[in-house]
Amino acid sequence: MNISKFPNAFYVGDIVHHHNEYKGKKYVCYKRKLSLKTLPEHKKIVKEKLAICYFMVVNGEIMKIGQSSGDDGLHSCMGFYGGAGLDDPSQTRFGINFLMREEMEKGNVVQIWMQYDKPFEHTFMGAIELVTKMVLMSPKEIEEDCIKYYLKTTDKFPVWNFQEDGSKLSMPVRIKEAFAEYVNKRKGKV
Repeated sequence: MNISKFPNAFYVGDIVHHHNEYKGKKYVCYKRKLSLKTLPEHKKIVKEKLAICYFMVVNGEIMKIGQSSGDDGLHSCMGFYGGAGLDDPSQTRFGINFLMREEMEKGNVVQIWMQYDKPFEHTFMGAIELVTKMVLMSPKEIEEDCIKYYLKTTDKFPVWNFQEDGSKLSMPVRIKEAFAEYVNKRKGKV
């Protein structure tokens, strides 16, 4: 499905190879992590704590829909994926990094798009009195709505949404094998 079908999403930048090389002693798959190269006009917003739904896009097609509300915003979320293969990632995070690198090796650009909701003032019953503070809605609500729309329109999940798909077959075998080899080498078993 093309990203143009999500009119509230906007393009924030591309995934690129980080400029620093890994210098540690542990086994790693890659010399450089991946990072988000943000458009100048979005440098501030990608580091804000917001209720974010993000889209990983290749050649206009949505590959993954996800969510984040971390303190360092979308920037830290993309760093989480970008460091996989240089740390001890889950198979899913390793797989997303693997697929981003595969697309980049083909000469494709992995774009990051996002939509968000800002914090809002909310009053609630505290321990002993009413409390008013700025809160975020759950970004999961935005993500679920976007995935639901994607599913309704295409009758399938985005190809990199392995966890949401729930199918043990959705993650390619080459990724499962590469992950198993990486884990074993990292533990010094190979």
